[in-house]
Amino acid sequence: MVLARRAVVALLLALVAAAPAFATGPPPLPTAAATFDVGSIHVQQFGSGARSLIFIPGLTCGPWEWSGEIARLAPHYTIYALTLPGFDGQPSVDAPLFPRVTADIWTLIAQKHIAKPIVIGHSLGGTTGFMLATQHADRLGGVIALDGLPIYPTDVFSTSDKIAAMADAAAAKMAAIPQAQFAAYEKAGSMPYLVTAPADVDAIATLAGKSDPKAAGQWFKEDMELDLRPQLVAATLPILLLAPYDAALEGKYLPTAAAKQAFYAGIVKNAPNASVVVIPNARHFAMYDQPKATSDAIDAFLAAH
Repeated sequence: MVLARRAVVALLLALVAAAPAFATGPPPLPTAAATFDVGSIHVQQFGSGARSLIFIPGLTCGPWEWSGEIARLAPHYTIYALTLPGFDGQPSVDAPLFPRVTADIWTLIAQKHIAKPIVIGHSLGGTTGFMLATQHADRLGGVIALDGLPIYPTDVFSTSDKIAAMADAAAAKMAAIPQAQFAAYEKAGSMPYLVTAPADVDAIATLAGKSDPKAAGQWFKEDMELDLRPQLVAATLPILLLAPYDAALEGKYLPTAAAKQAFYAGIVKNAPNASVVVIPNARHFAMYDQPKATSDAIDAFLAAH
């Protein structure tokens, strides 16, 4: 049982991004209080609340994908919105990427004296949140992962040799795409399977097309080859995994929302304080397809922790 075949093909070949919080494109980001770099990551700071949030975008995205949530939450929190290397016009860096970026996030937390931030990530950003949770759970207040898991979901049903071959092929395919054609590739190759409205497909693909295809391929390769499930026992902090579910796309393999919930719950079962909440009638970009349900789930977690 796995994601619908078309979605799997799109995810393997095209590298998902994360989504803005409103349909037909993200609203403008509020004015940043500060903008700076920490190692490989670019940081925009918003708000001045006592509690802190760290937003991590998904593959090929910048903070624009979280702009709706940033604007909504900035009056109440201090927000650090990250851009990962190679995405949204930022320079790429040498692999391996996950260890370098997580080390830089810990440096950000130390330099800015950020006490127990809650990390909110989508897709690749959610996976990064899981990695942070396994490294130093005591330094975080919690993790919210929107359709980002400690293992690439299709890997659950594959072998290491097949995963490595698929990861290499996907990375090579992405690296071969000329920068000028990347937005068109995203629009045709993946976005129609990952968000519902055609206007959202256009908006996400246009913005994601600013990222470096080669860097996106390397990120995706590392994501596919990663399996954090054994380390989840160390992730003792509260974790919320938001699971979008679209019966039209996934119903052949996951016939009900309960089946999707059970599948994701099995993946994170080693995390002592993880919970899974399904967002019905939503694809991978749940912040587009179901913005209120996504915001409500985030608010409930923040209120509880």
